[in-house]
Amino acid sequence: MKPNWGVIVYLSAVVIGLSLTGIVAVTLGFVQLYGWLVDPVETRLDELLIAATIVTMGILPWPGLLALAKSIIRPAKLSGNQVETEPIGTAVAVIIALNEEEGLSRVVHDFFAAPEIDSIIVVDNGSTDRTREIGEAAGARVVVEERRGYGYACIRGLSEALRSGHDAIILCEGDGTFRAADARKLMAYLPHADLAIGSRTHAALLSGDSQLNSFTTLGNLFVAKLLQLRYWDWNVGGRVRLTDVGCTYRAIRATALRKILPALQVGGNYFGPHMVMVALEHGLRVIEAPVTFWKRVGVSKGGNANWRAALTLGLQMIFHITTYRVDTEVQPELTGANALEQTPSEQWR
Repeated sequence: MKPNWGVIVYLSAVVIGLSLTGIVAVTLGFVQLYGWLVDPVETRLDELLIAATIVTMGILPWPGLLALAKSIIRPAKLSGNQVETEPIGTAVAVIIALNEEEGLSRVVHDFFAAPEIDSIIVVDNGSTDRTREIGEAAGARVVVEERRGYGYACIRGLSEALRSGHDAIILCEGDGTFRAADARKLMAYLPHADLAIGSRTHAALLSGDSQLNSFTTLGNLFVAKLLQLRYWDWNVGGRVRLTDVGCTYRAIRATALRKILPALQVGGNYFGPHMVMVALEHGLRVIEAPVTFWKRVGVSKGGNANWRAALTLGLQMIFHITTYRVDTEVQPELTGANALEQTPSEQWR
């Protein structure tokens, strides 16, 4: 195939022209900033802001462009990386519930019908309705977490699940937004990964009457990419690929959960990205899989309650992702994760 010299000449002219223009603009910007340092009184504010913008936009893109050029000219591979396959058995489902008497029975029966699920634990996070009675009547083992907070309920449920003796733990909610049939999608990745999390960003899998809207969907995508950038790798685009940071449907190996449970510390609604960061900091393999998402039964209590709650939760996630430092040396007794020291008890059904 002959080279398209017209395209090559055109692209070369664009690169050279933009580069020369950028160099001249940045140079003039530095001159303007230097003039402000010498005589700040005579420098107009608009000129100062324009100069600062030109200098910033002229300098910041180059490190990324140079790194991209290096990956094109001298492509690197994941040396030593191998796909591992480890068998996985049945799972215990942990269902988080707070005043979910309307839909909990249907959710529990749905998970009991899934062949991947062998037992179910419902974590009642301080309900004032008949959530506990309905969960027990449906056949689940119900535990009560007195500390109010989605994260606290998850940590309690994960701790209890480790004592069940199962190979994997499914974490879900009791509001009917997820289906047990999708558990097989998450479980399908566990032979090759340690943590599989759901994604609600595929339009074909979303029910139009669910609580998701454009604001929450795009917000989840933006924050998910921010978390991905925190663990960026030029060879593969990041240690994890994420499109939905707010999905609470996930599956984790019991062996992996034992490694990270002591370091799980967030008790609020932004527990989801916290758990992913802790997993990555401990070297776990994290995979994302698309799941279906349905209309909620009952009233939403989390970030999907309204746009203010969604915005507040999003800002909490952003702050946590950009500032949190995971303590990989925390001791189990510091977190109360006594499930690490206990032997498997009878399996519940």
